[in-house]
Amino acid sequence: MKLQTFDQEEMILRTMNDGALVSLERALLVLSGLTTEDGVRSYEQKIDEIYSRFRKECNARGIPDQSEPPLYLHRSIAECLFDYLWLSKPKRFGESFLLADVIDAQLDPNVNRLVGTCVGLTSLYSVLGLRAGLNLSLLVASAHLLSRLHVGQECIDIDHTDPQGFDCHTDEGFKEYSLVVLTANVLNSRGLWNESNGRFPEARADYRKAILVNPEYSNAYNNRGNMRLKDGDVEGGIKDYSEALRLNPDFCEAYCNRGIARQRLGRFREARLDFHMALSANPEYSDARTCMQLLDDIEHN
Repeated sequence: MKLQTFDQEEMILRTMNDGALVSLERALLVLSGLTTEDGVRSYEQKIDEIYSRFRKECNARGIPDQSEPPLYLHRSIAECLFDYLWLSKPKRFGESFLLADVIDAQLDPNVNRLVGTCVGLTSLYSVLGLRAGLNLSLLVASAHLLSRLHVGQECIDIDHTDPQGFDCHTDEGFKEYSLVVLTANVLNSRGLWNESNGRFPEARADYRKAILVNPEYSNAYNNRGNMRLKDGDVEGGIKDYSEALRLNPDFCEAYCNRGIARQRLGRFREARLDFHMALSANPEYSDARTCMQLLDDIEHN
């Protein structure tokens, strides 16, 4: 896994935040840790190879290769790309979230090699779909993300973790964003990886960058709150958890985390309310029950 930073990473993210056009493909490769122009170019060539193989599948289906395909072909092209990726690697769902790692897995001759998480798989589909001239956006929920294909007034949702996921049913828990917001999901995943491997300064930076790209990203606020709590900044953690809950009022983990923070400050009544809210959002959330029991023990002793 390539996790070095690239000098242009911060600049690219700030450019996105300012609303300027940025190549999603390049941004995702930079976030993968490619530190030189030669490194970026080598992976662009690998994408060329995957795209060429996909276009051969399109030609076999009678879909012509056009840089600006007519609208009536968009669904066929999108479905062909989805099918090609699943047929070439039928055990796709894995742990990789960085585009460079996903590309390497996709090109591996081992047909059984796992390719990536929903973030990684959506990243690969997105860069290939953009090359094919498709109009794609991103659907984001707290624990999952999908692609959305726009064909005129029609919307077709695509779940890359499900072999039957083309034109899937989507519930109301998803928000739609432009594709560049995918970089925020990559950064949040990178932050979680860094945190789990004890790279705490890098994790803090990743969560901050994820929020910079997508100020509505409740997961990143929650995760940054965890880092602040770890650092002893309890009030800062509460502030981040509260923002996560403002953005997602059903975020049971954020309620529980805020309750833990408030309990540390001796604000037991507020902590108990947060644990109750976590269980109201998800009655099966066992961590909130455990926290409630611990709070009971503290108050009774």
